[in-house]
Amino acid sequence: MIEIIFTSFLLIFITWVLFAYNRTTERRARAVNMSLFSIKSVEGFIGESDLLNVFRGMHLKDWNRFLYGDPYISLEKVIHGPGEGSRVSGNRLVGKTDYYVAIPKKYEEILSRDAHVSKIEGDVFPKKKHYAAVCLSRSEPRLKFGELKLHEDEGVVLQVLARHLHDGPVHFESNVRVMSWADSKVRAGKILNLKKIKNRKNRRLVFDFFSRVFENNKRVRISLGDLKSFLVDKFTY
Repeated sequence: MIEIIFTSFLLIFITWVLFAYNRTTERRARAVNMSLFSIKSVEGFIGESDLLNVFRGMHLKDWNRFLYGDPYISLEKVIHGPGEGSRVSGNRLVGKTDYYVAIPKKYEEILSRDAHVSKIEGDVFPKKKHYAAVCLSRSEPRLKFGELKLHEDEGVVLQVLARHLHDGPVHFESNVRVMSWADSKVRAGKILNLKKIKNRKNRRLVFDFFSRVFENNKRVRISLGDLKSFLVDKFTY
């Protein structure tokens, strides 16, 4: 009797592990397989009706939703150091700011009909640079930045992975990350006010950033107002 119970629990545990592994693998594969669009008007795109229409088009139901969870998009604000396309703000020169949205390839037709965005190909981040990244979480509820001004060929980018929550007011389950790049790892860390970069943790964060992987243990709940504030108002450098 004991052997039967033990065997049953063992089988249940193995099934759960395989299910969790397959679900994680599937989630990572879908995260990497995304199409990227440039946002021409961020205020227009993140208006409530336009944004919700995107999520309505991606909404899964029943068993598929249980297995994979609702799909998500990635909203990204890239701030470049002074260089081509710079402008004067106050008494200093500041680099240009670009906005992007990434969506699973199977749903890219939804954005193809949106006048506020246009599809692009290739990478938007420079190669042969050193990267540092931080992630907003319940244990780290605020993002702190250094007092350094960005140099030419440096940059910082905010990434908000957003999954719509269907529970009344417009809220999102999100991962919020910030990544910087510079000619050295130390300099990239200073841009984010990091006193020391833990290589293993930093590599994982940078990988998740580039792959746009949604980590459930890093999720935070934000409103549409928070989302707009992150992208348009609060996140400046």
